[in-house]
Amino acid sequence: MPTNRFFLLIFLVWALGLQAQAPYELNPKYPVHSLDGVLSVWKDSTEVLSPEILLEAPPMGAEQGDALPQYLDVRWPYWGKLTLLATDTLPGWRLHFEDKMIGPPAWTKSNGKVDVWAYARGELLFHKRSGVEYPKTVRDRAPHWVLNSVGLDGIPSGVPVTLVIRVEGNSIGYPPYFHLTARSPEQPFYHQIFQFNTSFNVFMFGAALIIFIYHLLQFLYMRERVILWFVLWLGFCTLTQAMTVGLLIGDISRFRLPVQIAISNGVFYTFWFFGRAYVGSRQKFPVLDRFIKGLALLTLAEIITVVAYVIVFDPQAYFTAVGWHYPFLLVYTLGSLGLAIALVLKRDAFARYFGIGTLVGGLGLLVGIFWSMGLINLRFLGVDPYATGIFLQLLIYSLGIAYRRQTLAKQAAEERVRAAVSESEVRRISDLNALKSRFFTNISHEFRTPLTLIRGPIQAALDRSGKEGGSEVRLPARDLDMVRRNTERLEGLVDELLELSRIESGKAEILLTHGDVEQVLKSVVFAFESLAERSNIALRVDLGDAGAAQAAEMGQDSSEVAAWYDRNKLEKIVYNLLSNAFKYTPEGGIVSFRSRLESGRLLMEISDTGKGIPAADLGQIFERFYRVEGDEAHGTGIGLALCKELVELQGGELSVESMPGKGTSFRVGLPARREDFPKPNRLEHVAASGMPAARPTAVKPKEAGEPGIGEQLPDAPSRPCILLVEDNADLRRFVGEVLQEKYRVLYAEDGFQGERMAIEHIPDVVVSDVMMPRKDGYELCHALKTNTKTSHIPIILLTARAGQENKMEGLFQGAEAYLTKPFEARELLVRIRNLMGRQKALWEKMQHSSLVLSGELDLPSLDDAFLKKVGSAIESHLDSAELSVEFLAQQVGFSRAQLHRKLKALTGKSPNQLINEVRLEKARLLLQSRSATVSEVAYSVGFSNLSYFTKRFRERYGMTPSAFIADTE
Repeated sequence: MPTNRFFLLIFLVWALGLQAQAPYELNPKYPVHSLDGVLSVWKDSTEVLSPEILLEAPPMGAEQGDALPQYLDVRWPYWGKLTLLATDTLPGWRLHFEDKMIGPPAWTKSNGKVDVWAYARGELLFHKRSGVEYPKTVRDRAPHWVLNSVGLDGIPSGVPVTLVIRVEGNSIGYPPYFHLTARSPEQPFYHQIFQFNTSFNVFMFGAALIIFIYHLLQFLYMRERVILWFVLWLGFCTLTQAMTVGLLIGDISRFRLPVQIAISNGVFYTFWFFGRAYVGSRQKFPVLDRFIKGLALLTLAEIITVVAYVIVFDPQAYFTAVGWHYPFLLVYTLGSLGLAIALVLKRDAFARYFGIGTLVGGLGLLVGIFWSMGLINLRFLGVDPYATGIFLQLLIYSLGIAYRRQTLAKQAAEERVRAAVSESEVRRISDLNALKSRFFTNISHEFRTPLTLIRGPIQAALDRSGKEGGSEVRLPARDLDMVRRNTERLEGLVDELLELSRIESGKAEILLTHGDVEQVLKSVVFAFESLAERSNIALRVDLGDAGAAQAAEMGQDSSEVAAWYDRNKLEKIVYNLLSNAFKYTPEGGIVSFRSRLESGRLLMEISDTGKGIPAADLGQIFERFYRVEGDEAHGTGIGLALCKELVELQGGELSVESMPGKGTSFRVGLPARREDFPKPNRLEHVAASGMPAARPTAVKPKEAGEPGIGEQLPDAPSRPCILLVEDNADLRRFVGEVLQEKYRVLYAEDGFQGERMAIEHIPDVVVSDVMMPRKDGYELCHALKTNTKTSHIPIILLTARAGQENKMEGLFQGAEAYLTKPFEARELLVRIRNLMGRQKALWEKMQHSSLVLSGELDLPSLDDAFLKKVGSAIESHLDSAELSVEFLAQQVGFSRAQLHRKLKALTGKSPNQLINEVRLEKARLLLQSRSATVSEVAYSVGFSNLSYFTKRFRERYGMTPSAFIADTE
């Protein structure tokens, strides 16, 4: 009985086995067949199973496919087995491994490796592979890498076919799965390739890519550091979103986990480097910046360590989790939230903005980490917290970049405005300082010239008194008058400066007088009659009839035109304008003065027929420190400024019209009624008349006894010649008197005339002022030193400009000496004597003509080139009878007189002496070489008379030519 029960149990087990192994009938009429119910599954924890074992002796403990848990063990491979019986052929049919995980990114999809073996009647029909971690070349063709499927075309109809299947999870840490279905070509997909929240991921990828490209182009154009870091962060965001939709990660069969970690976590450290640049924390918050930089670098180091660990040790990941990586990211997230709060609390718009964006992204990251660690389940929400946080940050920081640029542009614009205002102020102060500097330079020149003319005669008188041994110092009447004129000139300059100072400080007072204004004007205007006569200038005066008409209307005597005026200021205005007109009017010109009383105003017009004022200078001639360039000889430039200030102080107007080459006209309008004058600082007193106006002290024409321009004072013609170039007549006369005792003196009143006279007369020394009209001393010096005819002439500059830069300018132009006014007459004489002595020493050095023409002397390049040209002209025509002084002058482009003066100045020899010396030196060399007879040598060097040649040779070398030959032998 027990034996029967044992056989019955064996039969039942065998029957059940036969039932389990019964083939599944696959009818092609039905497009989809679920196969999990007929699938037997084994967990291969020992990794010893194989297709042969499952075919011949499958182990016990198999599980049915539709009873498997939701997640299989990610650490081990799983095997499956089922038998199919196709009722017909299966063209285009595929065996699908359906992924039931809905929601995670695309890198979770696909088994790592799938192998399918098909056996019929004990023979292998095919072995096909699928799975993302098999190379594309060995995978069975599938519409997409996410879909694990193999073709069933090789299964014959009517024959049972056993399928042995091996699956293993992917290296990113997602478990293997089966979920087998057989599908016809009409139903190829069990769902869309990316489902549920995939549309959001695709949208995220598109948005991130567009923003990345836009800001990349911005960086290539603008090259800003903050945009560079933003682009790098956007790049990692874009690549991460590309992996979520299946791009990039599906093409990598090896090292998928290191790539996924490196890309998806690159967002974290680039984010904080971007934050540092966005906030500018290095400059604004250096302490907080150290924490930001430290967190970013620590995150970078951790990512590099994890990637290296995965590559080297190939650990088993679980849902992307490897070792301490997610706990570290949790710490990173908490640190980021802490930094975000610290930034929000800062009183800085950029810091607060970035902090708010960090809080939003940090919260998304925190939820995502909890989700990845399995602490929370977000399937019911159907969103990816990582992608959602990044998406919000993309919006926030894209707007933030625009906000930052707009804010910085606004700040830059404000800064530019402030800089422009500051620059304008600096430029205004600089221009004012330059004008003041030029003014004080000019005024110092005006002071130094009168001081020179005061000090010079006094010093000369003192020197004469010392030589004569007398106790009295006597000045000639002419010198005494010059001292008086220049003292008055200094007093006038000081008065003008003090008047300007009082006006500027607001202390100037208007002292009104009621009386006959016409008499005051006459006293000032007619004081210029003698000056006009001496200067050969016509003075036309028209006081008008309007005043008489106005007086008749008021019931007054027409011979007395009464008005309110400030006598002192009126006289200064008229005097300065008339003096200015006479300064700029040439001999034979006309100066006109017109005045009239009309509608309660005193109207005056002062015109001249001078050279006029350039249009570019008209708007500036009334500026306090301005003077038209090239007019240094005509004063300080403060007279017109003073007039303008005095007119405006009284509530009047001053205007000017000018045409270059035709003349200038100044128009003045002053109040004539008491109520029209400004009330501040106004005082009144009544007087019938005042003191007469001061007589003009300006002296324009030549004084008696003064040498004319170009005139030489009587002296011996053998004396050295000095050219004196000075625009001030008194100073020119005084310096000329100092020089005429020892030198012949030529006079020029400006640099233009001085240059012409220097070329014509070739003086031994030029003494020149610096500030002169038409051509100043620097220009004269440059012109003479760059002209071959005058380059050798020593130049001494006299100037009131005592600054080192002025002295360097003169020396740079080639001047040999520089004297500052007021100067000692003896110093000028010593300087001239030294320059002449240096020239004499050079002559003594030139004892032989060979040295003169060799180019070995210490001479300027122009003079050296001149001597070489002279030597070449002599040597090339040595045997010519036409070689003469006139011929030599023609060869070098000089006149006979110019050549004589130039050679005497350079060598101390006349042209004729130099020609003879060169001929004799050439003869000496020929005789020394014994290459010809005495007569042949004489003819070859241009001597047609043998006895004359012998005489000159003996005078030169102390022996006759024949004796010289004998001595040489």
